[in-house]
Amino acid sequence: MKEVTFIMQGPLVSDSIRTIRLLKNFGNVIVSCWNTDPANLIQAAANESDKIVINPFIEEKGYNFQNISYHITTSLNGLRECKTQLAVKVRADEYFTDPSKLIKSIKQNKNKITVCNFLFRKGVILHPSDHILGGGKESLVSMFEESLKMVSKYKKNQRVKMTDLGIKESCAYKYLTAESTFCLSWLKVNNIDFLSDVAKMSEVQIEHYYRKMLKTYYCLVTASQLGKFLFRYKSSPDIYMPTAFTTEDQFLYINERLMSIASFDDVQITHLRNLEYED
Repeated sequence: MKEVTFIMQGPLVSDSIRTIRLLKNFGNVIVSCWNTDPANLIQAAANESDKIVINPFIEEKGYNFQNISYHITTSLNGLRECKTQLAVKVRADEYFTDPSKLIKSIKQNKNKITVCNFLFRKGVILHPSDHILGGGKESLVSMFEESLKMVSKYKKNQRVKMTDLGIKESCAYKYLTAESTFCLSWLKVNNIDFLSDVAKMSEVQIEHYYRKMLKTYYCLVTASQLGKFLFRYKSSPDIYMPTAFTTEDQFLYINERLMSIASFDDVQITHLRNLEYED
């Protein structure tokens, strides 16, 4: 019996079918897509996967910055059909050929969430990558449900500033991202009120505390440990930046705007390093 279920969420693309076939070598596959996806891809996904959830696409009337509500909907509805204790949430428009180390990490760290380093931002806090999320099924369900509760407080087209949540402007991105929402929610599930905890901390203390939380509640698998891969960054504001990435160097070293981590110790608030340079 397979121990892990992959939840492939989001709009289907032609490569999704090949990815389903590949992932089935390592676990069960549940596809959670939209009824607006191409009919031929829905049929092919239904034929290849262990189960398919076809979500009715309804224009979101609430908070949906970075399509977070759609992300939560497809992820949760797929997870609720999962029969194994362990699950991995992946995107339907991405792939990797060797999830063995990812699965090993999840099995050995069932109380943590294992993530990838693609766009796990190096210079700010509260930005673990959300492209791959692996762990206990119930843990992932709890995180997404807490995230849903969090964003329900905000309105459609609203941009929630991190400073409004009490996070210093120099420590994080300007707005509450999907990644920050998932991170804060996962810590909340573990009875960590990060926002309250750091309210009176200095930037240096916040940096150290954040790294401690990462090491306690997360595990990291690098893209280079996943075989051949393709990850996407389609929402980049830079029209000259690539939207698909197939080597780790592309987001570790080559492009400064994409600087990602190779280990949790790489997380360093850029503002603090700039102050050190000025001194």
